Amino acid sequence: MKQNILSNGIIFGSTGTLGSRISLDLAKMNTNLILHGKSLEKLIKLDNEIKKVNKNVTLLQADITHKDFAANLLSKVASRFSRIDFMINLVGVFFGLRPLTNFSHKEWDNLIEVNLSSYWRIIKELEPLIRKSQNAKIVFLENKDISSGKTYHNTFSICQTAKKTMLEIFNKENSKFKIKVHFVEIEKVNAGMSLSLAGKNMYDERKMKEVSEMVMKKCL
Repeated sequence: MKQNILSNGIIFGSTGTLGSRISLDLAKMNTNLILHGKSLEKLIKLDNEIKKVNKNVTLLQADITHKDFAANLLSKVASRFSRIDFMINLVGVFFGLRPLTNFSHKEWDNLIEVNLSSYWRIIKELEPLIRKSQNAKIVFLENKDISSGKTYHNTFSICQTAKKTMLEIFNKENSKFKIKVHFVEIEKVNAGMSLSLAGKNMYDERKMKEVSEMVMKKCL
């Protein structure tokens, strides 16, 4: 695998099922990492695992739905990195298989915020640091079956489609900066995002290794 020297990378949603594996694998490479997570406890647990391979990372504990998240994001990341060479966003929430209208207005707003709007906010705030890289990569996970409008996948399906369109537009608008946006196709993109489906959708070791390798190839 071709590897940039001391690539600066940030992973949003690093403490999830796949996020932890990808974070650990990338930490073993010659990378400087900022790892984001909502739970400080889970971030510390991940940090302890990474320290076992003699690597140090920067932890970014934050709730992406908090009103101050976007306002403080650039300053926090810029205090550690002068540029971002790769960014992986694994943030998502899935309430389970439900009809499209079977949500309260508050639940709908929360799902749209996490699964779509937060992606836009992160891109908007970190764009200056992404543009400073000579060959920046932005990586997202997708499942074409879900993004094509799969029934009972409600806002998760809608946001998958909208997110891909949004990032394709961003990619075209920033073509002169040579920013590459990659969508990695995986089988269970909602794994670990729903308590009701967690037992059915958790990845085994072999599949996590495959996904992690695909993501790393896009980043390094």
